[in-house]
Amino acid sequence: MANLKTLVEAKLDQIEWDETNLDKGKVWAYSPGTEYTNFVNGFCWIAPATGKVIMDVWGAGGSGGKMCCCGHGVPGNPGAWARKCVCVVAGCFICGYIGKSCNNADDLCFRGCSEATCVCWYGRNQRTAAAINGCICSQGGRGGTTYCNPSGTMFCCFVQGNFCNTNYSNGTCGIICNYGSGTGSCCAEAYGGDINKRGGFSCVTFWTCWGSCPCSTHYHTAIPPGMFACDGAVVSTGIEADNGFSEWSGMGFHQFSQGINALSRSPNKGMPWTACYSQHTRACGCYDVQGCQPFFPPGVGGLPANPCSGVRDHAWRGGLGLVRINFIAKD
Repeated sequence: MANLKTLVEAKLDQIEWDETNLDKGKVWAYSPGTEYTNFVNGFCWIAPATGKVIMDVWGAGGSGGKMCCCGHGVPGNPGAWARKCVCVVAGCFICGYIGKSCNNADDLCFRGCSEATCVCWYGRNQRTAAAINGCICSQGGRGGTTYCNPSGTMFCCFVQGNFCNTNYSNGTCGIICNYGSGTGSCCAEAYGGDINKRGGFSCVTFWTCWGSCPCSTHYHTAIPPGMFACDGAVVSTGIEADNGFSEWSGMGFHQFSQGINALSRSPNKGMPWTACYSQHTRACGCYDVQGCQPFFPPGVGGLPANPCSGVRDHAWRGGLGLVRINFIAKD
């Protein structure tokens, strides 16, 4: 049977160079999907033959915090990443639990930290063939905090909450980051891998003083390490008060989706389809589904609430955990 490289070259013979960046072997990926299509007790992968396995494990992303009055928040932090390479023979197995992001969409201000993804493996020593085993674990990200302050400075709310910050203008404007002594936790950590990368943290910039002015708010959402780059990435997006594809409450998803797409070496789409004003199908954070269902990629933190006066915003749920297994059979 022809391999993928041969098929690609035969199909695209106009390309003047050989394809050299395809993964070797075969790849399996495991993610919960949604609350209704989840692995009930985790997953178990069994080696089909002798070879080596490269495991990548990501924790779930932190979810944004709900708010019911004018205010703003900071995005959730991404999950950590661990990679482990082990030798296996037919019948060796890898089992684990894939972390889920917090879906308690009705909890105000802060939802907590999302779940870790943990995997145990059973393989063979590549020199002695002796049975060996171990575990790797990637923690989930801290959720974002949202404050209500319709007539005061949002920046001060986070400073008083002991979030790390950079002051731009006499304590009224600046950058707030989702870590510090007031958060109770820092970045998600990873353990047991040949590579262990902490998840990092997200930030928000407030360019104006008032919680009722979202047009001057920029979110800087961290992307998990190992997804697009070894050390992660950051997507910065501007927020508006109202536009043709999203209502004030629930703003941010379309801009963020385009930013994530731009991280890829092969971007392939723009923003999701949305009808016009008159059909009332624009994104809106007033619906529970926004805070309950994961709209973002695995491990990515959810955007915070962006509520307008008298309308709640459930914020965005973080991405679920993920396990990627690349099996390369022995020649």
